Amino acid sequence: MPMKGRHYWRRRLNAADSARLVAAVCDPQGTLSRLSTEPRPALTWFERLVSIVTTPFKRLGISGWVETSCAARGLGVAVRDAQHSTDGFWTIDVALSDFAIGSLSADLSPPRFLRLEIEPETAAHEICGATRVRKDMRLSFGGAVVIDTDDDFLEIHPDREFRFGA
Repeated sequence: MPMKGRHYWRRRLNAADSARLVAAVCDPQGTLSRLSTEPRPALTWFERLVSIVTTPFKRLGISGWVETSCAARGLGVAVRDAQHSTDGFWTIDVALSDFAIGSLSADLSPPRFLRLEIEPETAAHEICGATRVRKDMRLSFGGAVVIDTDDDFLEIHPDREFRFGA
């Protein structure tokens, strides 16, 4: 399926700049140390409304997403109902019960949190569209770990690795 310019920024980045990504090295310990000790605040109605304007800037690296070159898998519980924005993304904040980069597991004491950003035209987005993610739903997910430079927190943008339960 051809990618539309507005969707799944990581695929476009990987295709356009694969040499830079190959040269980058994942720092599992450093990345795990950046997990949040509190959940992100819910998106405001204004943030959800203007995301159709702000997300293209994030894709360009202006107050955007920075690759860590790490891939992770995790289990957790939704902190609140998933939120849908005008850019088509579902945002899900997760309280982690298990999280690992490769063979290195995160220390989850005190509790740790991260944000899932579910991009349009991905398998994960289809799942969210078919069954709304509600507070306290158990989730299993995986994908590349990125840093959202808005407030310096970790996100995963799952594509195929996203399930309910676990």
